Amino acid sequence: MKKNKSNIIENYQKLFSEHGEGPEVAQYSLEGQRFRFEKLSEIGQLNKCRILEIGCGIGDLLPYLNKKFNGINYTGIDIVPELINYAKNKYPNAAFQCIDLLEEPFDEKFDYVLISGMFNNSEITDGTNFLLNMVSLGFGLCKKGIGFNFTSKHVNHIDSGMAYHDPIEVLKFCIEKLSKKVIISHHYERCDVSVFVYR
Repeated sequence: MKKNKSNIIENYQKLFSEHGEGPEVAQYSLEGQRFRFEKLSEIGQLNKCRILEIGCGIGDLLPYLNKKFNGINYTGIDIVPELINYAKNKYPNAAFQCIDLLEEPFDEKFDYVLISGMFNNSEITDGTNFLLNMVSLGFGLCKKGIGFNFTSKHVNHIDSGMAYHDPIEVLKFCIEKLSKKVIISHHYERCDVSVFVYR
């Protein structure tokens, strides 16, 4: 995983250096970022909720949530120092930490945990196991639910730069290991999948 981690950090450092800000830093188009944020925000009524975003990048989800809900208490974590420093400066009223959940203790509790775009990176070897591990860790940090997205392996076109996952495997894991209260939306937009798992 250490090689994975260094490759991922270098990848996003390069994107940040090239783009400075905007959805391209997270390997999104503006449209792709929008429809993923819209879907994740459907997880529940988030007014006055404590939200953790894992893999927050430069914090682009925060202003979207603030437009839609009132009193959001937001914390973002990411493994790329440059992205966290940028987010801290841009959004001083939120909390941002550079932390790797797979290696460092983090035992705070949040109402909801959100993960967007983290599992699309082909740099990660054994990507589905990484997805399941991160979702399990994130679920342990939430009091109400976790929402995350990924790209379905049931597609007509494969992009070598993207990672794809079997929605059946992910759904089975969530139901058997986390909670029977699961909502999955498959191909809700393009080949994207969103999953909500509730306490």
